[in-house]
Amino acid sequence: MRIAVIGAGPAGLTSAKQALAAGHDVVVHEKHADVGGIWNPAAGGAYDSVRMQTSRLAFPYSDFPPATPTDFPSLAEVHGYLREYAEHFGVLPVTRFGSEVTRVAKVDGRWRVGDEDFDAVMVATGELWRPRLPPGTPPGTLTAKDYRRPEPFRGQRVLVVGGGVSGADIAGELTGVAASVDWSVRRKQLFLPRYCGEFYNDALFSYAGRVAVEDMPYGEYLAWLEELMPAYMRTYRATGLLPDDGFHGAVHVNEKIIPLVDQGAVRARPAFAAFTDDGAVEFADGRVERYDTVILCLGYQMPDYGFIDGLRREDLYEHHLHRIDPTLAVINTPVDTEAFGTACPYFEAIAGWVLAVWAGTAPLPDVRERSRWCAEHMGALHRRRYLDCWLETVRFRLLSGALPDPATDFADYWTAMASAVSPHNLVWPSPRPAAHDSAVDVADVRRRVLAGLPEGVRDALLADAQITPADHAAAALVPRERVLDAWLPYRQHPRVEARR
Repeated sequence: MRIAVIGAGPAGLTSAKQALAAGHDVVVHEKHADVGGIWNPAAGGAYDSVRMQTSRLAFPYSDFPPATPTDFPSLAEVHGYLREYAEHFGVLPVTRFGSEVTRVAKVDGRWRVGDEDFDAVMVATGELWRPRLPPGTPPGTLTAKDYRRPEPFRGQRVLVVGGGVSGADIAGELTGVAASVDWSVRRKQLFLPRYCGEFYNDALFSYAGRVAVEDMPYGEYLAWLEELMPAYMRTYRATGLLPDDGFHGAVHVNEKIIPLVDQGAVRARPAFAAFTDDGAVEFADGRVERYDTVILCLGYQMPDYGFIDGLRREDLYEHHLHRIDPTLAVINTPVDTEAFGTACPYFEAIAGWVLAVWAGTAPLPDVRERSRWCAEHMGALHRRRYLDCWLETVRFRLLSGALPDPATDFADYWTAMASAVSPHNLVWPSPRPAAHDSAVDVADVRRRVLAGLPEGVRDALLADAQITPADHAAAALVPRERVLDAWLPYRQHPRVEARR
């Protein structure tokens, strides 16, 4: 096949690399002068001090470990990693830099990209480019995308609006430079440090453990955190910012903002309500204050796919393949999500699934079933949901056949699921215990997954010594409502269960 890849960020690079490895003719279009997407410092997609929220063990592609010894790499280090990946796997020679695609259309049965025709298109333009602005935002108001470094704000009264990671990062960085820093928070979020005790935040639980922790009552989870990080949690409670009713599968990663609020270096304010006619800020409690600078960190708008003729977001089966013509794929994060986890392995898994579908090795439902799925799942994109990128990686690797099949190779499948989160481990399973799986009931997850396999399959696994007699007996006792699919479904809304 002749494949066009649009974008040379983390998603586009792995799409091109895997397509080349499969023997396809590939052309990558990148509008900037270098690879990296938002991790390209020259592209203006991220502030100078940004660091990976996921560790060097969890963030990279499965087959290309980072050379940097930094635990949580910087902007420059991630950009260097992505460029080395592109060089190593031959993506640079097929990339056209400074090539912005303005139209993609189906012409005479092929995809026209610019003035060339292709058999298939992989759109990897990213989603963190168009900041979300509230109505009435005065012209020139800064957003997280505009922010680069704290020095220009020296001596100013600054308000940072937004309780997510960008807002926390920027508010924390401005302390000691700005005259004062206020941080407007709409709702309390659970912030945890990059290092939780002696371990990386993302090394606390295995893939299976990430599902098991959702069964732990929130109060018990907080008590466990207080044992793990007593000083941090005491400080957190003192600020009044610790969520009373949390969703502990989804956490924000930042180790500075909570201590800074406790010290008074950052002042937490109520939710932003509106800008007044003269540019002041009104808060949800009715108070009005004036600032030298307001920085909005309110997330990003849905990606603009207007350059693709006839594409509606509602037509993306499984969020990534066009329901009518699946030779058009979008390798971006789904538009209705608040994603947690790491990008490189996640995009690697999605691109692998798309290419397996095109190769005919991964089954795809017929167009009627794809349309039914879209009608059910793509009709409320305004309602944002939680996306666990680590567990989505498991799902797409199972869909593409790139993960051991639990029905025939349960031992290797479970070795991967019960080990620390690492993309390498999904390809070459080997026991790597997670730091704190003992705090949750991972054995229950194992029983529930086994219960989701047909009885005859469980019999065969027992005969093959891949499971024990105790496993076999316990799986038969799992109630129907507790059965778990092998892709480890998780809650996608705090109070709404995902499909089991």
